Amino acid sequence: MTMPTEADIAATASLLDALGHPGRLSVVLALHTNGALSVSALCALVGLEQSAMSHQLRVLRDARLVQAQRQGKQMLYSLHDHHVAHIVADALSHIREN
Repeated sequence: MTMPTEADIAATASLLDALGHPGRLSVVLALHTNGALSVSALCALVGLEQSAMSHQLRVLRDARLVQAQRQGKQMLYSLHDHHVAHIVADALSHIREN
């Protein structure tokens, strides 16, 4: 394996930083477990107020970890792709190792 470029390392660090907040990680886990959810459903599952949830979702969208799709009057949030679920699942597996 060749070393990644400095730009790739910086982008990866930024992605991991976006996952480094307990609220954002909880949002990613909720979306992985339940599929697409509205902001109100995410607030109920994760326990964040709507203003805090909006901020966390903005960070996750900017990092391309979640995506939004309008359905009627609601925005539904889902994981950007299957890689996001793998990152979180691998991190949890690592933490749970003895």
